[in-house]
Amino acid sequence: MSERRAALVIVLGTAVASAACGSPEKRIVDQYFNALRANDNATLTSFAMVAFDKPVDQWKVTGTQPETRTPAVLAELARKVTDLETELAANKKAAGAYSLERYTDIDRVKELQKAEKPIPSGLSKVAEEWGKFNDRDRELKKQLSEAKAALEKERRNVSLSVGQVEDVEKLGGEMIQKTVDLELTIQGEPKPYTMVLRKYELAAVDGGPRMVSRWVVQDLEPKG
Repeated sequence: MSERRAALVIVLGTAVASAACGSPEKRIVDQYFNALRANDNATLTSFAMVAFDKPVDQWKVTGTQPETRTPAVLAELARKVTDLETELAANKKAAGAYSLERYTDIDRVKELQKAEKPIPSGLSKVAEEWGKFNDRDRELKKQLSEAKAALEKERRNVSLSVGQVEDVEKLGGEMIQKTVDLELTIQGEPKPYTMVLRKYELAAVDGGPRMVSRWVVQDLEPKG
């Protein structure tokens, strides 16, 4: 057999094997619902951010939407947490310094507020300034809590896609997302659903090689 003919046989064989395996979307959909059917939570949580609480008799892929690419946000979320922690510490330090300067007046304001009594005009400025520090403290703590929750969720997204990687927050790259249209047969009735898949193409910011990644089931909702 000539080299050219041998190469053609290899290419055709590869194409047939790929077709037999099905599309990447179908493979992950099958993996998801097979694990769901088997109550295999260990497998589900290894590549999915969402569970599904209905028994699915049958499923099939009815279509896919084009992939979208956006900058990966893990590094940005990590910076936001750091910035908020710095701002919170700075506000606390400034409040502490102000408290040392006006300790007696602040203590009096607290007593009046606790007793729900009016603040005299001579203490109104102190009450206003001290209130600003406290309001800012509460707002920053709320923002920080939300930012940490968003960071942890995104870190789990990334780790499911690329595995456990040291200093993953320092990697740059893209987040790729794809929507898959499904028909799920639930209690004998076919219903349209959409499954959102997500994966990450990350690399070191100094131009290192991109990491191997896989699709993660990000969401599963009724369509329409």
